[in-house]
Amino acid sequence: MRALRRLLIVLVVVAIAYLAIVNVVLNTGFGPSLVNRKPEKFTLHWTHGVTWWPGRVTLWGVEARGHVRHARWQAHARRASGQIALFALLRRELHVPDLDADDVHGEVVRADTDMPPPPSEPGGWTLRFDRIATTSLTAARIVGVDLAMHGEATFGFVKQLRGGPLEILPSHVLLRDLEARHDGTAWLQRGELESEFSLPSHRREDAPGLQRLKLADVTLRLAGAVPALAVDLDAQGHLDGVVVAGSDEHGTLDAKLALRGGELADGGVLDLRVPLAATRGQARSDAEAMAHVAVVSDAIRVTVDLPPPPEGKGSVRADLSLAGRALPIAKDVTEVLARTHGEVALDWHFDSLEWLGPLLVRTPWLALQGAGQLEAQLRVEHGRLVAGSRAAVPAVELVATVAEHRFHGSARAEGRLDDKGDLVLGLGLAAFEAAAGDAPDKALLRGKDLRIDATARADKGFRDSLKAHMRFSGAEVPDLRAINAYLPRKAFAILAGSARLDGDLQLDASGRIAGGRVGIAARGARASFAAIELGGDFDLDARLGGTDLAARHFDLGGTTLKMRGLRIDGDERTAGQRWWANVALPRGRVEGFRPLQIDADARLELENLGLLLALYARHRDYPRWAMKLADAGVLRADGTMRVRGDALVLDRVEAANDRFALKARLRVADREPSGDLLLTWGVLGMGLELQGEAHEFHWVGARKWYEARPDLIARGR
Repeated sequence: MRALRRLLIVLVVVAIAYLAIVNVVLNTGFGPSLVNRKPEKFTLHWTHGVTWWPGRVTLWGVEARGHVRHARWQAHARRASGQIALFALLRRELHVPDLDADDVHGEVVRADTDMPPPPSEPGGWTLRFDRIATTSLTAARIVGVDLAMHGEATFGFVKQLRGGPLEILPSHVLLRDLEARHDGTAWLQRGELESEFSLPSHRREDAPGLQRLKLADVTLRLAGAVPALAVDLDAQGHLDGVVVAGSDEHGTLDAKLALRGGELADGGVLDLRVPLAATRGQARSDAEAMAHVAVVSDAIRVTVDLPPPPEGKGSVRADLSLAGRALPIAKDVTEVLARTHGEVALDWHFDSLEWLGPLLVRTPWLALQGAGQLEAQLRVEHGRLVAGSRAAVPAVELVATVAEHRFHGSARAEGRLDDKGDLVLGLGLAAFEAAAGDAPDKALLRGKDLRIDATARADKGFRDSLKAHMRFSGAEVPDLRAINAYLPRKAFAILAGSARLDGDLQLDASGRIAGGRVGIAARGARASFAAIELGGDFDLDARLGGTDLAARHFDLGGTTLKMRGLRIDGDERTAGQRWWANVALPRGRVEGFRPLQIDADARLELENLGLLLALYARHRDYPRWAMKLADAGVLRADGTMRVRGDALVLDRVEAANDRFALKARLRVADREPSGDLLLTWGVLGMGLELQGEAHEFHWVGARKWYEARPDLIARGR
């Protein structure tokens, strides 16, 4: 008996000492300092606590905080009481069989920094909480969404520290009178949520992030009221929508879903119905928008139906299905798209259609701007649009940047996928303007009926394989001086005139010219060439082919220039004469756009010698026999032409027939002409050297003199 009495005394003393020590620890700074060894990851604080039995602890004013990856969380409880299995501590396990909390609320926010989990290491403590329960869950804030409720929850987990496995034990949550708010708007009211969930033991590397859902067993039942919506379409076509808060009219959300091993269970449904009041001026319509998800044996079927706005214009209906019942949480969205099949019917007004351009072209040379109506009938197989899909935009602002010029106007756009699934696109502008890219507000060109037709291969990707054909005719160039930006202005410049311009261009996926033609028909034009002024009409047919897109070089072979009614203004040297002249380029290359750089072989056809002689000197300065040749008929000559910067050069111009022979070279730069001319008629010969306004004739040894003069363009180039 004495031994038993001593044992009881020892046990009572130990118990009293334990209670004294533990209560001191709980109510001083020693407790939190022992728990919060890594405050950057986890902290636990309380205002005061008590224990009346070994292992049984009650805490008041409990606050827990933590940081996991990109999320920070915190939880508060007025009181928490639980049991700790003391002997489990001997095997490095914190085992809490039960933990009850009162007046619980919490918050989860996105963190600015990432807190990566520790690497897996052996020897970590095990946390085992069999049952964490509350019957007074009142509030939570999750990534900006405020939740208020009367809830109860039971939760359990097992986690081994140092990167060990995690298991969520069968848990349950029931929330009544649930309200969800974001930015002050109540998106769910009078809601009820009930869920049961569990997660088998696994390591983070086995199923990171949302991939854990593929292991989870979850049942979810959610029902509640959602707010009605009101939308207004103004006179400019902009759509504004507001939530009708506090209205007696509301929509409904009803979901019953179950997840087993990453697959939704057959029979699951989600149904969302939202009242939609739409106005346009004085017109108003009241309808209901609907979204429905149904899980069947072999697919997840999604139906979306948006009603038309006032006046019956516009609607959206989508009938899509995802093959199989696997939850669509793949890292690569293409995996989800590969499961998607169905049809989408769309007739809807968008405040901006700028998102359409990047879907079609690789670089932003073609853009749709501003608001517009999109009408589409789309067929989807394996997440890709297939043959039979079509779309149209009846009116939208289009901007096409081609050859450093900005074409814009109101357009109608139509697109379809043909039997091969290739894209066929048509864009039509009833009226358009064009301006230089660096001066978009100064119109260089105004026209009607511009057309862009494009095709793209489905098997090579629309954006990479698109080829376009742009054409227009009879566009007005109101001020012909606008083309001086492309000319060697100190050699040749337009002084006055107007023109009509035609374009027929082939474009690649980046909007660069791959070939085509440009035609200019100018009437009543006046131009300066060196020190003289020319007047007349001309028609240019510029052919562009054999293009080096990277270097912006274009083959000019086949280009022609026809001039009519040519005269030299303000100069008695020609006595009011008029000429015609034709220029053809059998070979040529142009580089860049402003100013143009040209290397070409030229074939000249002149009404007679008169115009060419007038470029070098006044007619009265020539000998009589030379002027007799001026009316000897059509002159046909070949030569070489070069345009660089502000200089124009003609070299190796040669012509010969049974009456005379002619050779010439001419350079015009800084408004000063220079060059040489050789004219022979039988035994007679004349050489003329031109330098600015001065000229000098060579009568003796004219042929030798000319041959001794240097070429203006190096041979072989």
